Amino acid sequence: MSDIKESHVQYDAAVFKTQRRTGILSMAAKATSIVVLIALSARLLYQEIVARRSTAHNETYLGEHHLESPSSRIPETVYYQLNLSQSWRNPDGGHWRPLFVGNNESPFPTINVNEGDLLKINIHNDLGLPTTVHWVGVRHKNGATWNDGSSGVTQYPILPRANWTSVFDTSEDWGLKWFLDHTSTPSVDGMYGRVWIRPSPQRARPYHLISDDPVEIQNMVDAEESPAHLTVYNYQHKPMDWLLAQLQGEGYDPYCFNSALVNGKGRVHCKPERLEEIDGNPVDANGCVKQPTGAVAYEDCTPSNGDYEVCLAIFQTLTFRSTIKVIETHNRRWILLNFVNPGLEHPWRISIDDHDMWVVANDGGFVEPQKVRVLTLTNAERITVLVKLDQEPKDYAIRIYAMSRLQFIQTYAMLRYPHREFGRLLGEPMPRPDEKDSGMEIDGSVKDGVTLLDKSKLHPYPEIEPPKKADITLRFRATGAPDPYNPYITNCSLNGSPWQIFRGLRAPLAIDPKQKFPEPNPIVTGLPLGSVVDIIVENDLPVTLPMYKHNDPTFRLGTGDTKFNWIDVADAQDHHPEVINLKNPPLGYVHELPAGGWLALRWKITQPAMTMFHVFRVRYFVLGMQVPMFEGDDHWPEIPDYVKNQPHVDFELPEHMGIFD
Repeated sequence: MSDIKESHVQYDAAVFKTQRRTGILSMAAKATSIVVLIALSARLLYQEIVARRSTAHNETYLGEHHLESPSSRIPETVYYQLNLSQSWRNPDGGHWRPLFVGNNESPFPTINVNEGDLLKINIHNDLGLPTTVHWVGVRHKNGATWNDGSSGVTQYPILPRANWTSVFDTSEDWGLKWFLDHTSTPSVDGMYGRVWIRPSPQRARPYHLISDDPVEIQNMVDAEESPAHLTVYNYQHKPMDWLLAQLQGEGYDPYCFNSALVNGKGRVHCKPERLEEIDGNPVDANGCVKQPTGAVAYEDCTPSNGDYEVCLAIFQTLTFRSTIKVIETHNRRWILLNFVNPGLEHPWRISIDDHDMWVVANDGGFVEPQKVRVLTLTNAERITVLVKLDQEPKDYAIRIYAMSRLQFIQTYAMLRYPHREFGRLLGEPMPRPDEKDSGMEIDGSVKDGVTLLDKSKLHPYPEIEPPKKADITLRFRATGAPDPYNPYITNCSLNGSPWQIFRGLRAPLAIDPKQKFPEPNPIVTGLPLGSVVDIIVENDLPVTLPMYKHNDPTFRLGTGDTKFNWIDVADAQDHHPEVINLKNPPLGYVHELPAGGWLALRWKITQPAMTMFHVFRVRYFVLGMQVPMFEGDDHWPEIPDYVKNQPHVDFELPEHMGIFD
């Protein structure tokens, strides 16, 4: 019996093996068939895409240089919930501290909409202090600047535990916008974010000026679907209220930063060994010029090993063996990069190793493209570039070096082509890029033969000419005067007197333009609807100042490094026409006022709007260099009741009206 049982077992085992082998072969055959079908489908899909693209190129780019769609996209209303709070963070790996966060992130998560959408952002203030959110580079339509977010100017601040809904129409507006607190200084402590408004298919693009190949042009348009946003941010280990207290008590000037972050990532880089001084002034361990008062915020510097930001450059050739994943990554040949600087202190020089950058837009819109290796990004500014992805697979350093005579500081991001990395163990920090591969020196100066962006040639595309004649000329002077009560404080102004930071807690000016404003103040009124306005601002200070106007981009008619020795722009053009450009001047929201020099701007008032013109460098902003302006105050709109009745606390003017009263 045991032999019979054993033979049955052996037979059953043999049958099982045969069935298993047959099943495996059957499954393998099916799998092979599926793979073949997928491969054939991929090839057919690829051929269809190529055919459709070819047809689209021929239809789209013969004659008109914009992207035409079979049917216009229907605008929609986009709702977004933004919760403001604080959280302990250590973004550069060097120090834990509380940061202001939005939806638990700093920078806040990017809000994505399409040009033409109506964006409604409900802001909930879970902080212990009042705040507002200002939208940089956004034009509020129909005079609705109560959505601008300037505390004490366009609205009351949002009280703790309160809500406010900002609404703006993105029609005729596109690009990477950014936002920050506009009540006090939380923006220096992490409170900033971005809004990406993808341009309409009908908007004219300048890509044909880069290449006349329709495939290349389409690849550039495709890059708009998944742009990379790089936010460069000065970062302190101490909160700004601490540093401002040190300013009042010791004369500490808060220009020394511990690190620079890209999209909230970075590391502490201490003073380079070979750097001992800047313009003859000794520097400390952080690479900062020592303060004249002897005040010190950071006595030493300890390097950290935080991660750099990585931008993925997916570049593969679609072949028979490719999978559907290649199509999902768009097989892109170009990448669209948006650089923005909300750091409010240092301007930056930026380059990408072994890559040219085509500058195609600024915060005023598309521009005539410039091919450069290095660009300068000033405070609050946005610059958009296209980069062709045609290099060998590896990491390429995106170098970001401070252009400052007060501190040498650097940070990096990585443009990564997918590749297999060798030589670095799991968990080891990313190596710092080698300076020999850079097109810049460590101080941000450009090496010989390297092309630097010329901002005077950022002509708008399509071409836009400014109004030929101004109706009103405003003469401002960027200057400072000693505070009569505190020897460490300088009262800064643009229009004769400072706009103190406490004014952000008072009733908004926009509610009643005909009220009598307590003197002294820098407020500008009497700007009729339809008038063309020039601002000529001169700089008494030995520092370059980024100047920003709310709600409308302005034409930069001219700039110089001397005093403005003429009556107005027309007089300057009559005597020295080479200093004024009325044909194709740059258009933007932020323009630089040279140290000891002048800047001439122009725009037309096409709607009533409560706006501001101010510096975008944090200490000069805090010290009062701001001017509120009633534009179109002869046709002032009715302010909604919910704006007038926003919950608030009434504050009386302080006795001395000092900067920190």
